[in-house]
This record gives sequence, structure tokens and C-alpha cells, in this order.
Amino acid sequence: MQIFKNILVSLDLTDMDDTLVKYSNFLAKAFRPDSITFIHVMETVEIPDELAEAFPDMDKPVAEIVREEIQEKVDDLFDSSADVKRGVNVVVSHGSTTEGIVEFARKNKTDLALLGKKIGYDGEGGVARKIVGLIPSSVLLVSEISPQGFGKILVRMDFSAISAIALQTAREIAEATGSEVHCHHVYKLPLNYFPQQSPAEVQRLKKRLSDYVQSSYKDFLKKHKLKPGVPCTFSMDLHGEEAQIIYSQAIKTGSDLILVGSKIKSQLANVILDSTSEKLAGANKSIPVLVVKDRKKSIGFLKALFD
Repeated sequence: MQIFKNILVSLDLTDMDDTLVKYSNFLAKAFRPDSITFIHVMETVEIPDELAEAFPDMDKPVAEIVREEIQEKVDDLFDSSADVKRGVNVVVSHGSTTEGIVEFARKNKTDLALLGKKIGYDGEGGVARKIVGLIPSSVLLVSEISPQGFGKILVRMDFSAISAIALQTAREIAEATGSEVHCHHVYKLPLNYFPQQSPAEVQRLKKRLSDYVQSSYKDFLKKHKLKPGVPCTFSMDLHGEEAQIIYSQAIKTGSDLILVGSKIKSQLANVILDSTSEKLAGANKSIPVLVVKDRKKSIGFLKALFD
């Protein structure tokens, strides 16, 4: 089964672009997409006549010069032997970066957008966070130190419909890459309802929660007609720190991809993304994160907001 047919890679003309182009080689070989598009959206800037006169030999539009530079980088770093059915494209446009990328993804049926999470390079990741929230496609965020491959995949499990899509996506990725998949559920347990307890009481509580989670997981698999076989562990969240707990679990288990299903907020917000997904997508976390979306629902919601 072809998981990702149309892949969009967002470039910003920084050193991070090298990482993203190289990472695209892995995506192309693993998923054999129909197309890969490298996109850069330029801010519209008026160039004063005095400045233009200082460069009389610059007879090409700036966008064309930028496109040629990106094309040169792609030619240099992307493996031309990769199996991409409809080819590799470079697109440079003008306008708002967020709006330009989101609109391109909507019109061109993008399945997966690849974005950079800068750990050492300059950049706060504000634009990437906005894109993650608004783009209808699933989004893979990688840092400049991310390995090109998935050995273990950790799926955030909350027994929702989008978790079912996330788990199925993880299994399909595992089939394509030979990865191992496991799930983790964070059980929210408000501390004020459970005052200080003895160690024996805590152990009894954990045993009951473990039985409850495993029973809920079996019911979840049955409800969504998913095959068993992927183990599911759990943690208790006493302080509203689900994202950090999931990230710590990924480190503990040696996972090199966190896969989280994104629920759409019903309220207007700068980022239409649930808080756990948003925090996991944060620039301070180096493990790659794949935010899985229900594309049809995302597009419908965006149309209701902006059309």
C-alpha cells in the first residue's frame, strides 16, 4: 500500500535545507511517492530603484534566481535514482509563508509535509508551528540531527478515532521500513483527587489502572477493526504533562519517531492543534514527530473557517 503519494518539503534558504533535502531521499526510497515538491515562499518585498540600479546585471526576477539556487541544491543532494513516479519539483512563490504552503497543500492533495525542527540552527520555529496547525496533510518534523530511518515508533494512544488512524499509519510505515511499533497511553489522574497514599496503595492503583488500560485497548482495537499485536503501555499524569511524559517514554524505549494523531480544535486559534500535539512538535524536542491528520476533516474545517 502506498502511504504517502504526494510529499511537500518546506525550505527556508537556511542550512536546515540541506538536512531536509537529504532526508527526502529516505522518504522517497521508503514510501515511493508519486511526487516530491520542494517549496519556498518568498515574502513580497519592494526593491527601491536605487538598489536595483546597483545591480544592473541582475536581469532575472529574484524568484527565478532563488528557484535556480534551490534546484541546484536538489540536484546535488537528492538521489536522482529514487523512484518518484511523477518526478521532483521545485516551486518558489510570493506571499505569506504559512498561507502559501497551506494553500499549496490543499490544492495539490499533499499527503505529507516535511518541516524542520531547528535544534542547533538559528530559528524559533514559529512559522513551522503555524503550518503544522493549519495544513490539512500529515506533518513530519525532523531536526538537523535526526537519523534517516525509523527503528522504533511510539504512538500516542488515547483511544480516539484519530488514534486509530495514527496506529494504522504507524503499522503501514513499519511495513515499509521494518520498524517496530508500540503505543503509550497517558492516563490523566488529577493529583488533588488522590492525596498522599502509601506505597502499597499506589501499587494497587497502578495495577487497577493497568488492567483498565489493557481492557480499553482491546475494546479500542475491536471497535476500529484493527489487528492486535502492537503492545500498549501506560503512565499516570498527575500534573498535566502528557507531552513530556510521551517524549520521556520515547527516550526510555529508544524510539526514533513519535507518532501522534491530531485532534482539531473547535475554537478559533492561531494554531488549530490540540495542546499535546503542539508541544510534541516544539523545536526543543529532537526526536522526529509525525503529526497524523484526517485530511478530509481538516480540509472541511479549514473551509468553514476561511472560505
